[in-house]
Amino acid sequence: MVVSDSEPSIKLQSRNILRRAREMQAQLETFGEHLATVYNGYFQEFPQRLHIPLYNDLVTEIALLEKEMGSDDPLSSHRISSSNLPYWHAVWDVAKNSKDIVKLRHPVFSGPFKHRILAPGIRVRDIVSSGGSEPKRKQFRPSMRIDVICDGGLSWYKVSTLTNRRLLFDMAKEAMYCGDSDDSDSAEGVAQNFSDVPLVKLALSLKMIAQGHQIRNTSPTPNLVLPRVLEGECAEVDKIVKLCRDLGVNVLCRGALTQPPPFSKGLLYKMVPSPKRHITEELNIDTSVLVALASDISHFQVTKESWLGQSQKDHVDLEATDPLMPKLCSLLSNHALVCTREAANALARIVHTMGTATENARAHLLLTPEESMTCEQRVIEFRALSIHGEEIPLSLQLPIRVVDFEGGPTETGSQNLSNAPVYDHLEVLPQPGRSVFSFGWAKNITTVTCNTLAVKQLEKRLEELPSLDPSKWPSIWAFSSSRPLVGVRKGSDEPRLRKHIGDCRSHCVCGLNEFSKN
Repeated sequence: MVVSDSEPSIKLQSRNILRRAREMQAQLETFGEHLATVYNGYFQEFPQRLHIPLYNDLVTEIALLEKEMGSDDPLSSHRISSSNLPYWHAVWDVAKNSKDIVKLRHPVFSGPFKHRILAPGIRVRDIVSSGGSEPKRKQFRPSMRIDVICDGGLSWYKVSTLTNRRLLFDMAKEAMYCGDSDDSDSAEGVAQNFSDVPLVKLALSLKMIAQGHQIRNTSPTPNLVLPRVLEGECAEVDKIVKLCRDLGVNVLCRGALTQPPPFSKGLLYKMVPSPKRHITEELNIDTSVLVALASDISHFQVTKESWLGQSQKDHVDLEATDPLMPKLCSLLSNHALVCTREAANALARIVHTMGTATENARAHLLLTPEESMTCEQRVIEFRALSIHGEEIPLSLQLPIRVVDFEGGPTETGSQNLSNAPVYDHLEVLPQPGRSVFSFGWAKNITTVTCNTLAVKQLEKRLEELPSLDPSKWPSIWAFSSSRPLVGVRKGSDEPRLRKHIGDCRSHCVCGLNEFSKN
C-alpha cells in the first residue's frame, strides 16, 4: 500500500478540525451551565435551553467527523474538509459578539402574514417571551431558522458561509454577466437581473419575515452575516451585497466582522445577563405571593386529605419536589416590601373565609404592624410556623408595608399611565391585579407575582400601544407556580383563630369585624 505525502497533513488537518469543534462544544456546555445559573427559579424553563438547538447540531456534526476520521473510504477526507463546522463556528462567533441573547437557531414563521405576530424577545422588563411565531409540534407552518436572536429580541442574525466564488457561480447560473463592465444595467447585450440569486432571495425573505413580526412595538432588525465574502475584490459581488443592503438588510461581510472576545465569565454575563439585574430595592408584592407566603402548603408537609381539591393536591405534590418558600425568600430578603391595600384585603378575605389557624397567624405576621415586635422577632415567629425555618433569613423585612393606591391620574400621571390608553389596557387584569401592577409600574418598582397568566395578558396588551417607550415598560418578576391555602374542610366544626390583617388599630380595614358579624 502506497501512502501519499499528503495523507499525514490530511490527518493533521482533520485532528485540528475536531479539536476546534470540541472546544466549541465545551464552550456551549459552559454556556448552558451559565443559563441554568442565571435562570434558576425563573418561571419559564425555555430560556435555560436556548442553546440546545445549536448544541445538538454541533454534537451530530462531531459524531459524523469522528466516524469519517476512522474510515478507510478515500472520500472521507473530502467529506471532512466539506463539513458544516465552519457554519457552526460562525454562528457561535456571532453569538459571542452579541448581548441579551434570547434564542439560538430558532425557527420563526415565514408567512404569509395577515398581521404582525409576536416575535420572541423581552417585553415586560427581563421577562423573556417565546412569542407566537414558533411552529408547534405536528403543525406544518413554513419557517426560517434565525441563527441568533439578541438585543432582547430586537436584532436577528442569519449566517451564510457562501464564498465570493460561490456567489459568482450563482450569478453565472442565472445567466448573468460577470465581466469588468462598468455598465450596471447590461453588458454585451445581456440584461442583468439579480432577483433570482439565492443570496438576494435569502435577504428578501429575511426582511419580509422580520417585518411580519413585532417586538416592543417595532419589527426586529434583520442582519445577514457573510464571514467568507470579501468586499472590494469583485465588482459583481459588491453589487449583490449592495442590493441586499438596499432591500433593508444589514449585511456584514468578513471585513466588517470582529473576532469575539476571549471566552470568560464576563462574556457570558454580557451574552445572557441575569434577569434579576434590574430588580429594584423596593418590591411590590401581589396577592398570589401573599397567599403563597401564608399557605400551609409552602411551610408544612401537607397530607393529601380526601377533601382537598385537585388543585391543592397538585400543589402538594409540586411542593414536595420543588419547594417554593426558599425561592421566595431568596428573592425577597434584603428588600423593602410593599403591597397595595387591595392586595392585602384580598389575602384577608381568603384567610378569614377558609384559612387554618397557622395560615391566619402567618398572614397576621406578614401584614400587621405592632410596635412591640421588632422585625427580627417577627421573622423568628414566622420561622416557627415553617419546616423551612432555617431558610427564612432574618433579613426578610416584615411586616410588608401596606399602601393605599387608587390608580387614578394623580398617582400615575408622572409615568403617563392614565393619559394614554395604557391604564385602560390594564383593565384586562381583574382586581386586585390591576391596582397591584399599575402601582408597581407607576412607582417604577418591581412587582413580584406568581400569576403568570396576568404577565402574559399584560405583555400582549402593551404591544398594542405603539407610542409606548420601550424603556418605560414595567418591571415584573414572576415565579413558575403559586401555592393556594390548605384551608379547613367545609362544614368542619374545627375551632378557628382569625386575626386582624393590616393596620386595624383605629378601625378595621381587613374586614374581620364585618366578617364576624355575618
